[in-house]
Amino acid sequence: MMLPNANPDYESRLRKILADADWAALREFARSENHIPDEVYEKDEHFWSVLLHKLICNRIDQLHLHAASRAWLDRNGYSTDLGGF
Repeated sequence: MMLPNANPDYESRLRKILADADWAALREFARSENHIPDEVYEKDEHFWSVLLHKLICNRIDQLHLHAASRAWLDRNGYSTDLGGF
C-alpha cells in the first residue's frame, strides 16, 4: 500500500528495513530521508526497536509481521499505538 504522491523507492526501501527488523537501518533511513534532529537520531537501540515494531504494526503492507511485532511490543510493555512510547 502506497500513499498518494509517495516515492516508490522510499516505500520499497522502508518495507525492506521493516521486513528485516533492522533498527539501525531504520535510524539511518530516518536520518537521510526524513532529516530527523540529532536528539532523535542519537536515541538508543531500544527506542529504535520500539519504533520499528510500532511502524510494522501500523502498516497494512506488513500484515504478515504484525503478530511477531505485537508480541515484541507486549513483552516490552508497549502498545501498537504510534502516539506514544
